[in-house]
Amino acid sequence: MTSRDRVLKTLQHCEPDRIPIDLGGMRSTGIHVRAYRKLADYLGHCDLPVRVFDVHQMLAFIDEEIRREVHSDVIELKRLNGGFGTRIDSWNGRSIFDDGSRFLFPDGFNPKAKEDGSLAIERDDVEVARMPRGGHYFDRSYFPLAHAGRKEEISALVSPRLTGEEIEFLKAQLTGIRESTDCAVIGAFGGNFLEAGHSMFGYQEFMERLITDRSLTEFFLDRLLETYIVDLEKYLSTLGDDIDIIQIGDDYGTQENTAISPRIFRSVFKPRLKNLCDFIHRKKPDLFIFLHSCGSVYTFIPDFIEVGVQILNPVQTNAKNMEPERLKKEFGRDLVFWGGGCDTQHVLPFGTLKDLEDDIRRRIDIFSPGGGFVFAPIHNIQAEVSPEKIFRLFGCAYEYGSDIIR
Repeated sequence: MTSRDRVLKTLQHCEPDRIPIDLGGMRSTGIHVRAYRKLADYLGHCDLPVRVFDVHQMLAFIDEEIRREVHSDVIELKRLNGGFGTRIDSWNGRSIFDDGSRFLFPDGFNPKAKEDGSLAIERDDVEVARMPRGGHYFDRSYFPLAHAGRKEEISALVSPRLTGEEIEFLKAQLTGIRESTDCAVIGAFGGNFLEAGHSMFGYQEFMERLITDRSLTEFFLDRLLETYIVDLEKYLSTLGDDIDIIQIGDDYGTQENTAISPRIFRSVFKPRLKNLCDFIHRKKPDLFIFLHSCGSVYTFIPDFIEVGVQILNPVQTNAKNMEPERLKKEFGRDLVFWGGGCDTQHVLPFGTLKDLEDDIRRRIDIFSPGGGFVFAPIHNIQAEVSPEKIFRLFGCAYEYGSDIIR
């Protein structure tokens, strides 16, 4: 069975020859570049140049050599933007971490060192992101609509982004994937609403305006939806027949609760999410819709299913009400659980190898019966995780995920 066949069978809620595995199939099943460098060295690929394709999260591009060693069945069709105005169609080498390690960064990445030891990314003389000294990531520091009071200001900044140049980049990338692997392909689209508000207005500002300035925020969300539909039309017309899954995302949960009230979600966000999913299903009925939504989203899962979502990630089982047994029992017939395969908050970074193996086997036992489960850790593998643990993580999933199907 090919990797693609394995994934598609799982998505149809049938049991394949083994549990499908994902490392780097989208931006929340990836690995921090520092952990990836150590993993590559551990596996004997010391001369492999390591690329950072997501500057914000410092995520590593998964090379074919490593993908095969961890038995990953999925590849992401990556957007051109590497974060904060960078481009992943060309690369430049530099060292930004205290240990002197050197990586390849997307074109346009040129952070400035500050007196306090932090690094800042600037665009048109405005700081847009900063990494504190000793940090692992760049945090957004500029919110262009923070003080917006008029609809015209929103219209000027929210517009379609998918250019003809990017379409050609995506087509060439997809051709290369299909010619060199038998993997399933996730088309990374995005299409978020709540997170877009946080990025454009600032987290607190947008959350307050949902209550105090509903008219302006709904105009913003409607404008987003219009631009997403324009971009989706181009994206699906050109690429839709050659990808297997389209990924959208919005973090509607926190560790202890939903990020917004059910009333606000169902009156403001759910209708727009439905419009997005309806368009995808009409345009490409065979395409699976993958929703990334962190945290305690148990309350919203019936809504996700109702609007047409078929795959849920990262399946944050250590958040409130997200117990794996509960999720599988209540939603396993309607949703594919993509993630939830290992506790990345406690077990992976701090547990023993035996703790790790026990955690993986327990979760596979819960999620795998009847198909509908793709193994991935709960969100990205962080910088401090040892290569021994990472290699055993995927090795155990491969071995036990093969045995349990027999």
